[in-house]
Order: sequence, then C-alpha cells, then structure tokens
Amino acid sequence: MRRGFTLLEVVAATVLLTMIVAAGMPFLRSARADLRASASPVVGVDHAEIETAVDELLRQKPGFIAECVRQPAGYHVEWTSDERLFRAEVRLGQAVTADDEEHRSTHAWAVFSVDGTECLRWMRVPSQLLDGDDSP
Repeated sequence: MRRGFTLLEVVAATVLLTMIVAAGMPFLRSARADLRASASPVVGVDHAEIETAVDELLRQKPGFIAECVRQPAGYHVEWTSDERLFRAEVRLGQAVTADDEEHRSTHAWAVFSVDGTECLRWMRVPSQLLDGDDSP
C-alpha cells in the first residue's frame, strides 16, 4: 500500500486549482468594484446636521404644519441653518386622528427629504386643519 501523492498527481491538482482561480477572477473583480461603489457614499451626509437643520426650520416656522396639510403631494421649502441653505421636500403621512374620548392629539409623520436623506418628525396636526378650516 502506498502513502502520499505522486508528483504527477500534485502537478495535476495544482493545474486544476489554477484554472479554477483563473475562471473566478472576473467575478471577484466585479464583486470588489461593487463593494467599493457601495462603501463610498454618493454625497457626504451628516445626519446630525440635517436633523439640527430640520429642528431649526420648525422653530423658525411655527405654522409650518398648516402649509404641509394644504399641499399633500409634497411641500418644497428652503431655509438657512448655521449660515447654510437647505432645501427639502416635506410629505405628511396619514394623520392619526384621536376620538373625542381620547386624551391624545391628532398627529402625523412628516418626512423631510434633504440632500437624499430622509428625516422623520412626529408632528401634531390641529384637528381644525384636517376638517378643512384654514386657521392653525
């Protein structure tokens, strides 16, 4: 009984492994390119800065929610925060309406799309705005 591999078997295994690696190289290169593309963001987004800017917008415009209710398809707004100009599209989600017996207010999610980043705020919507009254 013999032990180990012959030289011919070792050379054949090495050639076979080399052919397998050579056949798989294009797949590895495309995977590496895809990994690089997904790792680098398209725009350097500072989420904390955007959230701070949205909070500043809500402080600057207290009646902002009324403007958003009037334009349900999306409201475009511009404002400055820390001497930087921001542009956003704001969409309101479905309002959660409270019953007369409930002690909570009517609220809706406001989705702020700023520089390709979404920032969400749970905002109170006065019930008279939902009933069609224009006064806030």
